[in-house]
Amino acid sequence: MKNLLRFLTTRICSGVITLWLVITITFFLLHMLPGDPFESEKAIPPHIKANMMKQYHLDKPLHIQYFYYLKAIARGDLGESMKNRGRRVNTVIEESFPVSADLGARAIIFSLVVGIPIGIIAALKRGKASDSGVMMIAVVGISVPSFVLAGLLQRFFIGVYNQVWIDKWHLPLMKIKMAGWDGPEYRILPVIALGLYTVAVIARLMRNKMIEVMGQDYIKLAIAKGVSSKTLIFKHAFRNAILPVVTIMGPTIAAILTGSFVIENMFSIPGLGKYYIDSIYQRDYTMVLGITVFYAAFLIFMIIVVDLLYVLIDPRIKLGKGTND
Repeated sequence: MKNLLRFLTTRICSGVITLWLVITITFFLLHMLPGDPFESEKAIPPHIKANMMKQYHLDKPLHIQYFYYLKAIARGDLGESMKNRGRRVNTVIEESFPVSADLGARAIIFSLVVGIPIGIIAALKRGKASDSGVMMIAVVGISVPSFVLAGLLQRFFIGVYNQVWIDKWHLPLMKIKMAGWDGPEYRILPVIALGLYTVAVIARLMRNKMIEVMGQDYIKLAIAKGVSSKTLIFKHAFRNAILPVVTIMGPTIAAILTGSFVIENMFSIPGLGKYYIDSIYQRDYTMVLGITVFYAAFLIFMIIVVDLLYVLIDPRIKLGKGTND
């Protein structure tokens, strides 16, 4: 318990420092851009613009603005949007992030459900056709960007699937939708587009680690003792082979949620990505900063959780001073 508390304290302290660095770097980079967020609003009278600048502390020196922002962050207040006035960044995140989280969770589940089994199959069938097929999927998944895959999927299902397989053959299949988030038929393509890269990564990791584990002496001893294939794979080999997958899941989950910004726009999904991309174009400082801080905190939290899961899955790993002994 003492080691666990020391581990958590170390991770949380390093996480807070990392989050502060993200806030600081993002804040000053945004304010290095020429002009101000209200520059494009030509119709605003000078005195109205001056009041708006004062409201957001943009009339003060940069270090004073930075102090005000840190003070607000400490209270959990991410500020008010400069372009959608009256809308708090906290409110936008509360309303939009569940949609992004839903998409990301489905993509993660899809990645695990598909990636782990095919990685195991490829390892057990090493050098055979199934192994080559899995590796081909892995190469395609890693090589093709998610937005390219999304475009290809949209083109195929609009031009081929709906016309040939449904319209011509009248198959009793659900007609896949291309845009929106109003039902299960809207979720199929964005989940595949977003999750295929992670499927490829997980499959390769599982295959390589399973091959390594299956060559260990304790596995050979278990085979010599007549242990069944099912017990050998799932009780002995799988538990060690899954560790690399667990290691990457924290950053991967955050990456999937971040990577969903482009996918959300392509499929018109009303998630947080829409606000993030729009705020970058509009130079909405508070929205960009707020969403960046939120995702940075989320990533740090996931890394800490994964570190704890790593120890729970493999008891041989001991908690030291923030590292594995």
